[in-house]
Amino acid sequence: MILHNNDINGKVIAITGASGYIGSALSEELKKYSNKVIRVSRKKLTPSKYFEDWILDLTLLDSWIKIVKKSDIVFHLSGNTSIYDAEQEPSKNLISTLLPVTHFVTAAKILALKPLMVFASTATVYGALSKIPISENDIPEPITNYDTHKFLAEQILITAHKNEIIDTKILRLANVYGPSLIEVKSSDRGILSKLTRMALEGENLNVYGDGEYLRDYIYIKDVVAAFLSATLVNSNESVFNVSSGVGTRVKDVFELIASEVNKIPKLKIKVRHVEWPNNVSEIEKRNFVGSNNLLKSNTFWSPNIEIEEGIKLLVEFYVQEYYQNESSKKN
Repeated sequence: MILHNNDINGKVIAITGASGYIGSALSEELKKYSNKVIRVSRKKLTPSKYFEDWILDLTLLDSWIKIVKKSDIVFHLSGNTSIYDAEQEPSKNLISTLLPVTHFVTAAKILALKPLMVFASTATVYGALSKIPISENDIPEPITNYDTHKFLAEQILITAHKNEIIDTKILRLANVYGPSLIEVKSSDRGILSKLTRMALEGENLNVYGDGEYLRDYIYIKDVVAAFLSATLVNSNESVFNVSSGVGTRVKDVFELIASEVNKIPKLKIKVRHVEWPNNVSEIEKRNFVGSNNLLKSNTFWSPNIEIEEGIKLLVEFYVQEYYQNESSKKN
């Protein structure tokens, strides 16, 4: 993606969750466009001349006073990413999801500033709607704590946007995959990266059920481009799907990974079908394809990496990393 220098150059940009999977990839891309990037995290990051690093607790209002006072644009990606963690500790998830956006709005009021927040939401807020593809006009029906809290956070931002307190663009992300500097820690996210690692270690891949259910896989570079594009939207639209617009059967993605890994001598990975676990969330069994027409019509954004190419790039990345790590261990 190419932005004009005057699009965000000169603006101060803060990234919360900068130590995470998408946040780290977004930080790297922003080096091309702005020399005023603040990485916000709860832990110390590896220092870089390109960034200013802040360690903040985002459940505190004072943290947001500091961020809003300094920043023109906030990419908000921090918080829990696991549906299952949210089920086990709903109060903790509620606090980590809602307090930051509430404090962001309050800080904007106190400081009489109108910053832009690009908020990382999730396509799973739609729940198990049977319609395909799903557009932003379809009313979400969340069925998990995680998605309910994300949807509530969206509503807080949209209300503040309508009241002209802040500006916001909400991105409902489909199944994000692809290599990044940081892997997703949650067991139920970053599945394709985890499967690739398993395959490179010689493990067969288990797909639940018949694997016929559809997912909308969107490559991480396309996701990063969507975040940057969201800052250019001039319409009053606030909510956008970030999706490929193409449905792919889960079993086919598993087969693509196995096929790429099996190009390596001495590896012969098989895809096996196994029963669904007893404790699996119903959201896992849904079919989902997202319409991306709204974001495309409001920006110059369009997904560029199709699933076959994306899987090839993902496997190539981990093959290089795997064999480099093995070589360093031997030395």
